[in-house]
Amino acid sequence: MGFLCNYHSHEVTKIKQDIVADISNIAGYYSVFPPKIENIKIMYNALKYKYWIIGIADWRLYDCIDYPGSYKYYLGRGIITQAPPKIAADILMIMTAIKLDCLIVTNDNLGEYEEIIPSEFWLKSHRVPFDIITDEFRIYLPK
Repeated sequence: MGFLCNYHSHEVTKIKQDIVADISNIAGYYSVFPPKIENIKIMYNALKYKYWIIGIADWRLYDCIDYPGSYKYYLGRGIITQAPPKIAADILMIMTAIKLDCLIVTNDNLGEYEEIIPSEFWLKSHRVPFDIITDEFRIYLPK
């Protein structure tokens, strides 16, 4: 004797939103040198349950981050995508955010890329500034 399995189609809804993270900006928060892997970890831990994080970094970050071994782990697992040489990570972040219609976590104003940004309103409604205060990552969502 077998069992009867009825197939019911359900509309699948996305539980988590995509969000693009400016990894170089986060690692170097407040122009700290060398950029800190800990800032990246704090960001991922704070946002990972609510967002699918698409981390994009400048290709030079590997050469100056405080713990290159940990950073290499993030790259190897696909947690962070590194922009190719001579391509600004900001361009990849903007293009990804446009394609996926998602937010960008960065404190960079991105003003030098106005030719690829759809509009000033788009930037204001998609750019999410952040703070790291005593190991707590805070984002300020657009209104």
